[in-house]
Amino acid sequence: MVPLAEAWRAGADTWSTEQRKALGNDLKDPQLLIASESANSSKSDSGPADWKPTNHAFWCTYAKDYTRLKSIWKVTTTDKEKTALSSMLHTCSN
Repeated sequence: MVPLAEAWRAGADTWSTEQRKALGNDLKDPQLLIASESANSSKSDSGPADWKPTNHAFWCTYAKDYTRLKSIWKVTTTDKEKTALSSMLHTCSN
């Protein structure tokens, strides 16, 4: 969900090896999702400022999970990410 390269740019570069391993192996939070090869390739290490799921029905879930993970792992969110996440959160029905 939050690419490791994005986490690195957002503050994980200052973490210990153990913290980075914990993020990469986190099975408790929605960090890893099964995606098609083409979706995974198009996303690469991009965050929501540069990539959004093609399935608009998934935008709400993606934005909520992405925001939650950034909060849990205490990494920064850029203004461009906030703008993109906000637009996706506006698709939530409640």
